Amino acid sequence: MTERDDSHSLFDFTELAADYERWYETPAGRAHDEVQQADARRLLPRAAPGARLLDVGCGTGHWSRVFATLGYEVVGVDLCQEMLRLARARGMPGCRFAVADALALPFGDARFDVVATMATLEFVSDAARALKEMFRCVAPHGRMLVGTLNRLAPLNARRLADGRKPYALAHLVSPGELRELLAPFGRVHMLASVPIVPPAHGRERAAESVATLDGPFIVAEVHS
Repeated sequence: MTERDDSHSLFDFTELAADYERWYETPAGRAHDEVQQADARRLLPRAAPGARLLDVGCGTGHWSRVFATLGYEVVGVDLCQEMLRLARARGMPGCRFAVADALALPFGDARFDVVATMATLEFVSDAARALKEMFRCVAPHGRMLVGTLNRLAPLNARRLADGRKPYALAHLVSPGELRELLAPFGRVHMLASVPIVPPAHGRERAAESVATLDGPFIVAEVHS
């Protein structure tokens, strides 16, 4: 997630930082998180010893911590200072955090085995440029992992129709559009599973991961 910058970002996430992690504690948040993580784990292998992962737009560090559980040495970067403060406060061995812009990453070429960006691409002003900059940091035979909101999913269509922030300010893409953006960088594999969200009343149902491209969150892996 990125702090407001007229040239590079579309929304100031400072105002949402305090509540961002709380969403993952709700029944709906847990259901969505479960299938998103399942999709990511299907596409991203466990880390080899010493493997490094760059998490671009890390926000409060939610995905950075997920990647660390897979054995990666994680560097999470973001422009939003409040998000980074919360990421550092939660902490986790194997994770460190720094301020950086997705469109001008302060790292040399080919420094990371994996470059990931989750729920960030839709909030940068130039997705193609951001992806090119991320891929620059991928080591030979490395990969990118991209998670982004699916414009065609009914949930996101409702969010856009209602003008809900931050969705209304984002540039959401369809699975086909995302594939076109990623194709120049290598072989693309995509998942967008549909979560089973517990009903508001009555017995809760566990989330189920279904390998379709209909879900509200697309996870794509690009192997160079």
